[in-house]
Amino acid sequence: MDHIDGAIGRGSQMALYITGDANTTVAVTVADGSFSQTYPVVAGNILTVNIPSSAFLGDIQGQFLKGIHIVSQKPIAVYAHIYASSVSGATLLLPVNTLGKSYTSINFIQKSNSLNDNQERKPSYSVFTVIGTEDNTTVEITPASNLKGGQQANIPFNIVLKQGEVFQGLALNDLTGTRIRTISTDAGSCKKVAVFSGSSKIAIGCNTTYYTSDNLFQQVYPTSSWGKNYVTAPLKGRNYDVFRIILSDPNTSVTLNGAVLAPGQFTNGVYYDFNSNATNFISADKPIQVAQYAVSQSQSLSCSSVFAGDIGDPEMIYLNPTEQTIDHVTLNSTSNFLIRFNYINVVIKTSAVPTFQLDGAPYTSFTVVPQNTTYSYAQISVSAGVHHISAAEGFNAIAYGFGNNESYGYAAGTNLKNLNEFITLKDPLSPTPQTNGCSGVAYKLQLTLPFQTTNIKWDFKNGTVVNDPNPVVKFTTNPTGTKVLYVYEYPGNLPPYTPGDHSVVATVLNPVADDCGSNEDVEFDFNVADYPVAKATFTNACLGQPVTFTDVSETFGNNIKTWLWDFGDGQTSVLQSPTHTYTYANDFKVHLTVTNQNGCGDVSDIIPVHISAIPVADFDFSTPECKAADITFTDKSIPANDPITKWTWDFGDGSPVVEKVDNLPFTHNYPATGTFTVKLTVSNANSCTSDVKQKDIIIHELPVVDFTMPDACTADFAMFTDKSTIADNTEADFTYLWNFGDVNSNAGNPNTSTDKNPKHRFIDAQLNYTVTLTVKSKYGCEVTSSQSFRVNGDNPKADIEVLNPNDLCSNREVFFENRSTVNFGNVTRIEVIYDITDPSTKVVYDHPAFGQQLRHVYPQFTNATQNYQVQIAAFSGDICGDVKQPITITLKGTPIVTFAAVPGICPEKEPIQLTSLPPEGPTGAGVFSGAGVSAGGVFTPAAAGAGTFNIQYIYTSQNACADTVLIPITVYPSPTVTAGNDVLILEGSHITLKPTVSGHNLTYKWVPSTGLDHDDVLNPVATPTETTPYKLIVTSAEGCSASADVTVNVLKNLQIPNTFTPNGDGRNDVWEIKYLATYPGNTVDIFNRYGQKLFSSIGYNVPWDGTYKGSAVPPGTYYYIIDPKNGRKVISGNVTIIR
Repeated sequence: MDHIDGAIGRGSQMALYITGDANTTVAVTVADGSFSQTYPVVAGNILTVNIPSSAFLGDIQGQFLKGIHIVSQKPIAVYAHIYASSVSGATLLLPVNTLGKSYTSINFIQKSNSLNDNQERKPSYSVFTVIGTEDNTTVEITPASNLKGGQQANIPFNIVLKQGEVFQGLALNDLTGTRIRTISTDAGSCKKVAVFSGSSKIAIGCNTTYYTSDNLFQQVYPTSSWGKNYVTAPLKGRNYDVFRIILSDPNTSVTLNGAVLAPGQFTNGVYYDFNSNATNFISADKPIQVAQYAVSQSQSLSCSSVFAGDIGDPEMIYLNPTEQTIDHVTLNSTSNFLIRFNYINVVIKTSAVPTFQLDGAPYTSFTVVPQNTTYSYAQISVSAGVHHISAAEGFNAIAYGFGNNESYGYAAGTNLKNLNEFITLKDPLSPTPQTNGCSGVAYKLQLTLPFQTTNIKWDFKNGTVVNDPNPVVKFTTNPTGTKVLYVYEYPGNLPPYTPGDHSVVATVLNPVADDCGSNEDVEFDFNVADYPVAKATFTNACLGQPVTFTDVSETFGNNIKTWLWDFGDGQTSVLQSPTHTYTYANDFKVHLTVTNQNGCGDVSDIIPVHISAIPVADFDFSTPECKAADITFTDKSIPANDPITKWTWDFGDGSPVVEKVDNLPFTHNYPATGTFTVKLTVSNANSCTSDVKQKDIIIHELPVVDFTMPDACTADFAMFTDKSTIADNTEADFTYLWNFGDVNSNAGNPNTSTDKNPKHRFIDAQLNYTVTLTVKSKYGCEVTSSQSFRVNGDNPKADIEVLNPNDLCSNREVFFENRSTVNFGNVTRIEVIYDITDPSTKVVYDHPAFGQQLRHVYPQFTNATQNYQVQIAAFSGDICGDVKQPITITLKGTPIVTFAAVPGICPEKEPIQLTSLPPEGPTGAGVFSGAGVSAGGVFTPAAAGAGTFNIQYIYTSQNACADTVLIPITVYPSPTVTAGNDVLILEGSHITLKPTVSGHNLTYKWVPSTGLDHDDVLNPVATPTETTPYKLIVTSAEGCSASADVTVNVLKNLQIPNTFTPNGDGRNDVWEIKYLATYPGNTVDIFNRYGQKLFSSIGYNVPWDGTYKGSAVPPGTYYYIIDPKNGRKVISGNVTIIR
C-alpha cells in the first residue's frame, strides 16, 4: 500500500509477525514470483519475515501482481507492520476463510504535512487496496471520492483480478464509505477478496500548528462480520482519541453511551465522528463498524492548547464488537521504529476478569466500564517483545505503541464470522453449538441462514458431496430480536471425526437472487482434537506453606485452554500451575480438570497430597558458659504429626552449620567471648521445616592465672603474689584456692590458702614443690595454673671478678663476672655498687647466673689514671645474704677529639681537607675512613657521590685508649642536562630548544643570548640570523651546576643567479648558488627547452659549468628544478648562459 518514506529519506520496511499455538511451517510468496521463502514457526514465538521493497506500491493507481500469499500447515496468526523513521502502521491479517465479498473502506479526513525534497507541498492520499483470492474475480467499486485514476465519486466501476493481483485506489479526499463488492458475471457465486484501507500520510487533530503525520494501514473486516455492540477504551498516555462509527445500512439506529444519535449527524449517511478520552459503549440495531484513531503528536481535546510532553503519531485501529471475541492470542509488541512505550488494551466481561492472564501470570488490574458494567477494561503497559494473553471467556484486545512522532496499533486478534449465516457442530449430549470438536463424538452439522432455502448441497472436501433437495427447518431463532434465523441440520448420520482439520461447504439456494446469483456458499473450517489427559505434579506439602501444583497434562497437539483445580479442602483455582496454602494438616485428594481449545475436557486421577504439620523447635544448654569450655546442648523440639528427621544447628559464631539426624545431647565450645545467637531448625520426613528457634548465649571470659614465685630460703616465709587478670576487668570478684604442694605442712603452716596473696614456709631445701593456684570468675569460669618451686640454702657467698684489669679506658665499658654461690639452691639476687663513693651506681640483678657478665661505663676523663672501689652483695632469700669486701680497679684517661661542622658541597667542587680541633688529653694519631675520604682526611665529593655520609675518625693515644668521631658530610646532587642534537632552521624561521634536564628548583642560563626570546628559561625560542652555538648552564638551589651545548644552524635564503658566463675567463664561469651547499641532501636538475635533462646532482658541491657530457651547451635559456629539502619548498625557474 502507498505510504510515505521515512524521515531523512530512509526507505520503509514491511515486516510480517507470525505466531501460532503449535510448531508449523509457513510459506510466504509474492504473487509475481519475485519472492518465495519457507520458514519454521515455533509455538508461542514470533517469526519476523521482512518483505522485499520490490513488493511496494507507491503513489500510483492501478492493478499490480504484488499480493502476498501466506500459507501454513497449521493455524497461525499474522500481523503486518510497515515502518521506517517517523513511519509506522500495523494491522492484523485475516485468513482467507474469514474473507468476505462485500466491504466498506474506512479511512479518515485526508490532510497532512507532506512535503517534497524542495519543501513544497506534496500530495498525500487516502488509499484502499483490493486483492483477488481467485482468478477472474470481478469487483465492483463505488468510490466515495474522485480517484487519482479518473474514476468519479459515487459512480460504480468494475475491475477483474487474478489470484494475488492488487488494485490500489488513491484519492486526495477521505475514501470512507467506498463500497467494494464482488459480483458474478457467469451465474456462479461471488468470490472472496481482501481489502485494506488507510492513508499514505495523514494528520489527525484540530490544532493545525502541530501536525505530525503518519501512514495508516488496516485490513478491512467484511461487512457481514460487523457487530452491533462495541466497548471502547482510551489509548494510554494520550490526551484524547477520535472514534468513527460506520453504518452498514443508513437506516440504522445508533446509541452512544445511552444517547440516540440523530440520522442527520452521520456524514453522507455513512459515518459519525466524535472525540473522547474515556470509555464508551456503542450499540445499534443493525451491524456497524467502529474505528479508533490516535491523533497527531501534542494534540489536545480542547484544541486550544498543546498537550505538552505528548509523544505519538496518527494510527487507525478497527475495533471488534462484543459479539466477535477471542479467548487467547500471541502478539508482538514491536520496538520498530524507535517505539518507546508499548501497551495492550483489553475489554472483557467483568465476570471473566479473574481468569485473565498475561504471559502466564494472572492480571486483574481492570476497571469496570461505567457505561456498561457487564464489561471491564485494562490499559496494560508491556515491554517490547512477544506476549501471550488468555482468559476462560472471550475478550477483545488491541496492541499499540508510541514513540517520538511514531505509533503503531492493531487488533490483537479477532474471531470473524458472519453472524447471520454460519455452520456449527452440534453435540447430541450438549445444548451448546461448537465451532471445533472432540474425537469420538458423532456430531450433527447445523446450518444457520437468514432465509429459508429449498436446496442444500453439503461438500465435505474429501470427495463426499451430499445433496438435500428438501431441507427441513430444524428450528428458528431470533438472538437480536430484529431478524429470524433458520437452522437446518445435515440429514444423514456422520461418523465421529478423526483428529485433524476438516472443511465443509454448504451451497444453499437463496430465494432472493442478487449480483452474486441465487447460490451462496457457507464455508465451515473446523478442527477435531483428541481429549487431553489431565496430569499434574506438586512440590512442598507443608502446613502454612504454598504448595506448587504444575500442570503436565498431555495435549496431543491441541493446547489446554482452561484448568480447574479442586484442592480437596473446598478451595479451587483456574490457573494453569497454581500455588495453594492449606490451613490444616491432613491427607487431601486433589483433582485437575482440563479443557483444550476445542472444548474437550478430562479429569485427572486422584492426586494424593499429604500436608504435614510444622514441627516446633526448642532446646536448652548447660552452664556456666565460658570461653573454650564444652557446653552441652539438649534438644527439646516438638515433632507434631510426623517425626523429626533432621536437626540443623547454627551456633552463631561463624562455625559451620551442623546437621544432625538424631536428638542426642552434644557439646560445642566457643573460642571467643560475646553474645551469640544459637538457632535451631528441625525438619520432618516431608521436608517440612520449623520456624527458627533462637536463644542468646553469653560466653564469658576465662581468668588468665598468673602469680610470682618468691625468692626464699629455708629461714624465710615464701610470699606468693597473685597476678591473675581477666579481659572483662572483674578481677575484684575473683575467688582463690592455693595448694603449696608441701608434704611437711601442718596446722600452723597449712598446705592451702584462699587468700589473694598468701605466705608459706618451706623447710626442706632438697624438695621440688608444685604450687597450684585456681581462680574462679564471678560467672563461675575457673582456671588452674601450676609452677614448680624450690627453697634455697641459707648460706650464700658473694664474689665478683673484673675482666682484663690492665686495659681499662675511661670511655669504654668495664666488664665484670659474677662469682657468687650458695650452699644449695640458687642465688636469687646480687647487688653491685660500681663506685662505693657514689650510691647511685648501685645495680640490682635478679636471679643472676654464676659466671654472668656484668657491664658498667665510668665517666670519661683525660688525666692519666683514676681508681674506683667495687662492692658486691649476694642473697638466697629475704634474710639470707652475704657482702664481699670492695675490690679496686684502675682506669686510664682517654683523648677527646672534636670537629667543626662541614658545610654541604657540590660534586663538581675540588677535594677538601678534613681537620679536627686540637685534641684534649693524651697525645696520639688519627685515621679517617668512609666514602670518598683518604686515610689522611682528604674528602673528594665526586668520588663519594650525592648523599649524606658519616666519615669516621679514630684518634688513638699513646696509652692505647682511643676516641672515635663521626663527621657528617652532605654532597648535594648536581643537575643533569642534555641539549640534544644540533638543529637546522630556515632563515627567518624559529625553533624551540628542547633540552632534557633533571633536578629540583633549577635555574637556567643560555649563552650567548643573541637570537633568544629569553635566556633564563628551559625552552627558549631561538631565531638567530646566523648559525649560532649555544651553551645551557643549569644550576640547582644548592649552587650545583651542569652545562651542555647545541648549535642552531641557519639555512640562509638561496641566492640563485639568472645568468652566468662560462667562457673560461675565470669569472662567473660556473652557476654558483650561494648557500645551497649548506642544505644537506639538496638536489639540482637542469633541462633544456625540450625537457632533456642536462645536469643532475645530489648536493651542490660542484656547480654546473654549462656543459653536457663534457661539451659546452649553446647560449640560451635553461630551466632548473632545485629541491633544497630541509623544509624549504622546491624552487623552479630559468637561467641564461651568455658566452
